[in-house]
Amino acid sequence: MVETDLVVKLASDTEVDSVNLLNPAGDMNALQQVQEGVTQVSFQLLGETEDGYTPGDYRVVAVASDETIGETTISLQPELMITDLKWARNHPDMAWERDRSTWEQHAAFTIENTGNAPSFLTKTRWSNAPLCRVKSQETMEFGHGALLPAGEATVVYSSAPIYQTEGRLGMGAHVNCDELGTAPLTVTGVVQAGVNPSYSQIIEYGGTNNSCELSIVDGGPTDPAQTTSNRSDA
Repeated sequence: MVETDLVVKLASDTEVDSVNLLNPAGDMNALQQVQEGVTQVSFQLLGETEDGYTPGDYRVVAVASDETIGETTISLQPELMITDLKWARNHPDMAWERDRSTWEQHAAFTIENTGNAPSFLTKTRWSNAPLCRVKSQETMEFGHGALLPAGEATVVYSSAPIYQTEGRLGMGAHVNCDELGTAPLTVTGVVQAGVNPSYSQIIEYGGTNNSCELSIVDGGPTDPAQTTSNRSDA
């Protein structure tokens, strides 16, 4: 895999009419015609214009004159985990968009991909975050477009002030901070390949409705297939 593409290289002395890609179910996923002299073809499996791929074993088959002249199998297995969630106010040294007046209320999380193949983040889903309570919505979604390379950790910055506790300029709805006590928020990364990773963070609400005070108690991954660990560095 090279970024969003599966790249297939052919021996320079091989005469091939096409390269076929079969998905884990054995069905044709895609076909690329091979022009004379070409020794490399690519299959785009991820990206803003793609739907993604199903993890598993893929067969790559080289065909000439309707005969298979060579094939190989590649396993594509992304393994994704959100390992932390940070509040801008507590981490001002990170690369926040400081031209926004609400930048201190934004969030950032890290997705680690320990698998052997990339995935692609299409959106983030926030549940029971302070901003959700301001908007009287249990869940809010925001679009993203980020490659999650294999073997790497990717930092994703929120496009909205997730920790905001009142409407703009102090007007409109606000969070009932004197009534909530502690409550969890959950962020989920919606991805094109692999299991959507999630992370839950416990927030303690204090102060008054006019002067809300938030603090982070703990948090950790909530993915069913992953081992949950507690962190308090948010």
